Amino acid sequence: MSDKSKAKGVSTKMPRLPQVDKILREPSLEILSETVDRRYLAQMVRDELDLLRMEFKQSGDSANTENIDEASIAERVESRARDFLESGLRRVINGTGVILNTNLGRAPLPVPVLTDMLDVGQGYSSLEIDVESGRRGERTKKISRLLRLLTGCEAAIVVNNNASAVMLTVAALAPGKEVVVSRSELVEIGGSFRLPDVIISAGGILKEVGTTNKTRAADFERATGDNTGFYLRCHRSNFEISGFTEDASMEELVKIAASKNVPLVEDLGSGAFFDIATFGLKKEQTVKEVIESGVNVVTFSGDKLLGGPQAGIIAGDAELVGRIRKNPMYRALRADKLILSLIENTLSLYLAPAQLMVSSLPVLALSAVPASEIRRKVEQFLQGIDQEVKAGLSLEVVETRSTLGGGSLPGETQESFGLALRNSSVSASKLASLLRGHKPPVVPVVQNDTVIIDFRTILERDLEPLAGAISQLIGKI
Repeated sequence: MSDKSKAKGVSTKMPRLPQVDKILREPSLEILSETVDRRYLAQMVRDELDLLRMEFKQSGDSANTENIDEASIAERVESRARDFLESGLRRVINGTGVILNTNLGRAPLPVPVLTDMLDVGQGYSSLEIDVESGRRGERTKKISRLLRLLTGCEAAIVVNNNASAVMLTVAALAPGKEVVVSRSELVEIGGSFRLPDVIISAGGILKEVGTTNKTRAADFERATGDNTGFYLRCHRSNFEISGFTEDASMEELVKIAASKNVPLVEDLGSGAFFDIATFGLKKEQTVKEVIESGVNVVTFSGDKLLGGPQAGIIAGDAELVGRIRKNPMYRALRADKLILSLIENTLSLYLAPAQLMVSSLPVLALSAVPASEIRRKVEQFLQGIDQEVKAGLSLEVVETRSTLGGGSLPGETQESFGLALRNSSVSASKLASLLRGHKPPVVPVVQNDTVIIDFRTILERDLEPLAGAISQLIGKI
């Protein structure tokens, strides 16, 4: 025992902890055993006891365990068990102003689309059967038909995300062959995934052309040889290059690809189906425009500007998409019945007239709201906050800048408004932490030691729980 321990009278002897059976007989765990099998509760009790022993070994201080009894351990176990019973994914109130917030699940899904998925998911479905003939069918048949109508493509398939779509395209169209791509488009997406690594992992050979700031059509033409698999254009969805720059145009590459009999593939990324320049944002090329330009294959995400679930969609020439579908990797990457249902019904919404279609898709509806309307929404919300809360918190309507996010339109922002929260005795980071600890969690932004909740991304269903989260701050600060 150290002199310091002796001086404090701290014992280094591990105290006797309660027995597992006694802890399990606590009323709270007896009730919980009706929902959670007793075997798993027993294991959680053992885990909790092991954790207490580890804490003692690290601290050498039995004072930390003096107040540990059957009831306190049962309380910890009950908390852990109930956490397991809740979904790991929880509803979150997005106060960041980033519509396609990757960390918060990107595009909110339309309610009718989710309703149809529930109907499909709780029973059997026509996933791979032609109900008219009774024979085996193709799971993406309807999606192909919808995309032919909406974009002019000849065929389409769906995989689990756009990186998978690019990887599968390389594996099917360029195994052991060169994929020619501009150096200025060798992007890195979220999670440190890099386009060169995707190409190489899929069995392709990366062939870089041009320079970081200047790539010409002639660079692609000179790089073409007997071992060229395809030309790849990759959309710069999460960064910009400005200044002394030059790019090979799509029209130029379409001509070269046709003359060399080499496929041209476009990794479009966001996959817009609607001209969002209508909302005052920069023009984003739509999937239809890319297909109509003569690109042979286009890949794009389902959960970005399309407004659907996470998925990667491959659309284009029937012969090339057919080769991609026949690749063995497709079976490992293809989407399941629930994702296909969501994609089908999301695409169906684009058949409606523009005004109805925009209002039906949350990602478009949120982008379309004028800043003046958002300001009125914040002001009305603030009027509903109790005076007691206003006395304890400084609440102010502030102008903000929102963004699409999710790798869409880098650098582009929209005017928006939000609610600023301050307290003279509590830091902004602490206030933000308390908001995130609410149920449901509220995720704000912190700027200049001020918590800001941007109302562009606050849904109507969020208003009541958001008011509750703000009101509860008073009892915690």
